[in-house]
Amino acid sequence: MGIYKTIDTAKNGMLIPVFQSGRTMESRYNPLRDAENLCNTITTEAGFFLVIGIGSGLFIQTLIDKYPSAKITAIELFSEDVAFLRQLETIKSLEDNQNIILTDLDNLQKTLLQNYFPAKYGDLQIIEQKAWLNENQEKIPEIKNEIQKALGIISADYSVQAHFGKIWTSNILNNAKLYKSTKNFTFNISNEIKSKTAVIVAAGPSLDSTIKTISPRENFYIIATDTAGSSLKKRGITPDVIISIDGQNVSFNHFIHSAPSPLYSFDLCANFSAVQHIADNNSKILFFCSGHPLAEAINSSSGYPLPKFFSGAGTVTITALDFALQAGFSKILILGADFSYMHGKAYTSGTYLETLYQKDSDKLYTAEKLYSKLMYRTSLIQISNNCFTTSVLEAYKMSLEKYLNMKGIKFFKKNDIYEISVDSNSLNQIKIISSTPDLFNNFIKKFISSNPEETETLLLPYLAWLRHNEKFKKSSYKELLKLAFDSIVSYNI
Repeated sequence: MGIYKTIDTAKNGMLIPVFQSGRTMESRYNPLRDAENLCNTITTEAGFFLVIGIGSGLFIQTLIDKYPSAKITAIELFSEDVAFLRQLETIKSLEDNQNIILTDLDNLQKTLLQNYFPAKYGDLQIIEQKAWLNENQEKIPEIKNEIQKALGIISADYSVQAHFGKIWTSNILNNAKLYKSTKNFTFNISNEIKSKTAVIVAAGPSLDSTIKTISPRENFYIIATDTAGSSLKKRGITPDVIISIDGQNVSFNHFIHSAPSPLYSFDLCANFSAVQHIADNNSKILFFCSGHPLAEAINSSSGYPLPKFFSGAGTVTITALDFALQAGFSKILILGADFSYMHGKAYTSGTYLETLYQKDSDKLYTAEKLYSKLMYRTSLIQISNNCFTTSVLEAYKMSLEKYLNMKGIKFFKKNDIYEISVDSNSLNQIKIISSTPDLFNNFIKKFISSNPEETETLLLPYLAWLRHNEKFKKSSYKELLKLAFDSIVSYNI
């Protein structure tokens, strides 16, 4: 049941909706004056407004008149209320404006996630229409909860973009340029190999005990995450493929001491120095995309020669799993995917961190102290006596299991090993493209012919970095957009 029952006419002739209680959200005398008074209290520089209560739409119209370039989302409780209000000409006019979105509480979180980009709009301001809130007091906690959940997700994503935006952009452009000259792999895995069990090896502490599962070696196709590569080398095991999605400079350390592999698979966002190191050794490389808009645009400009692998909340273990599924493996094990610190350990033995920490260790600053600093950098959540996790690690775990459930894939975890069995007929294997187009130049030609406004979506992560940078904080969005566009064109990242 909706919250409105009819439309009334105010003393000044304007149409206003009437609540089921008989009260109105706007004044029965001069609703326009009240809308203007509320609008005049706003002095913010926010570029995105969330208005609680749509009503006659007069306030929203006044707000967009004052801030014509702002984005406005306004909500009602139920979809039938939005439909009811569409009989008003003001509401029809608002919905014709692409900067205004009218929605309901059920779709609020989704609407914010799809439309509020801090890199573009800056701050978000919530505006509450008091009469509407007074009429719907019992729903206020639910509304606040939905807003907090959405903004929590957006804030976390923006923080990552603000930190990695420049690194990703630089890596993507460099890797796209390198692609033409690398020894590329075409993702053609034989049926004989696919009859084996695919083992995804992550670098969690439990790998110390579960590694014995990989025996006899010839029965398994080993897909190692980058962190696990050097650990496998120290155990005398050569993986069939090593996968990396990490763009940070520290990622290079994974490949200095890792086991040589017949194949390396890199996200286009991955650390360029690591990719260059592998390319210099003349190893086969399979580049892929995992969702970055710039990488997707580069892939699109050459007819999608790169496969797309899923990375979920940002863990390479999910990417390795998606690789295995798209390659056509129906029997899959995942080792070392603990998403927790076990028995005082953050990682399995043999990772590059072990080498680094032991090298820097002395009597006063031991390796154990360095590991503790790593583990206690964020609040720990106790799972059992000897097992702790963090909100980030828990998000990785949930992302992996949500991915499997979403695909309808049955799995169970026993003795720290994920066991997955897939109907081979349900696998969506990736298309094989044998050509090696000029990714970089094909993209640049298309990009230069565009204008900055047409390319803003693919620049958003870099724009987040620019907006967060002290040097550019006072720049307008248009100035930041032009700077990002010019940086790509001049290849000056």
